[in-house]
Amino acid sequence: MVYQLQEVSVNYSKEAALKNVSCTIESGKWISIIGQSGAGKSTFVKVLKGLVPNMQGDYLINDQPVNRNAKGQMMVIPEIGFVFQYPEHQLFETTVYKELAFAPKHLGLSSQQIDEAIHVILPQVGLSADILPLPPFQLSGGQKRRIAIASVLMMNPKLLIVDEPTAGLDPASRVAMLQLLQKWQQQDDRTIIFVSHQMEDVAEYSDEVIVLHEGHFMGHFDTSTLFLENSQMLNEIGLTLPEPVQLLKLVEELSGRKIEVVSCREKDIFASIMPIWNTRVSKNG
Repeated sequence: MVYQLQEVSVNYSKEAALKNVSCTIESGKWISIIGQSGAGKSTFVKVLKGLVPNMQGDYLINDQPVNRNAKGQMMVIPEIGFVFQYPEHQLFETTVYKELAFAPKHLGLSSQQIDEAIHVILPQVGLSADILPLPPFQLSGGQKRRIAIASVLMMNPKLLIVDEPTAGLDPASRVAMLQLLQKWQQQDDRTIIFVSHQMEDVAEYSDEVIVLHEGHFMGHFDTSTLFLENSQMLNEIGLTLPEPVQLLKLVEELSGRKIEVVSCREKDIFASIMPIWNTRVSKNG
């Protein structure tokens, strides 16, 4: 699948949230959306889902214009999954089973089809069937969020939008959530659009990054190219480098040499800088 925005603009009252944004998103990748507050990140992903009826510009999926209603307004695209920030706040059913079955049931799936889908989805989000009869409000925060994500995955989207999915989670739950999403994305040519202000997570999990600033499209980058070669641009728009990249830059400055790294991921940076750092320490020891 290929998703294309062509000169897309969105205005809220007199304020422009997106300004002539054009970009292409190809399937099978983890693509992060970054920018300061007010950059247009949430509006951008809402456009992808079809949640901005009065969007200006064109939106194509596989070279075909997306559906619009009789007034020419954008319509919601059901094939795209959307997990809002703090999705556990959207849980409303009396049991986990009913929560997961709600959307498929209203789309006409049989009880057997729903049962089969639930027992496929639960292991993907790290949960067991024992949880199905429980009221969602009895679950931990991390479990609630997994159930909320599972309810979206029940619809088997090929593209999944997640808006700050780790907000409010403790470090262990945060890593578990990101690994869960990564495992899902790496199957069957699936795509994740990941909105986050955590640069370390963006660097660690993304294949590509889209940068927005004050409604403008600043570029669509390979993740390592962005963080290793475009630090000046990020600094100019008020975004910090991931901490491992900051450490790399510090070691380069102290050693007076350019350090080649495979990627901007933490393990690759550490693998490159540790021999140099250890040599420096031993010389100064």
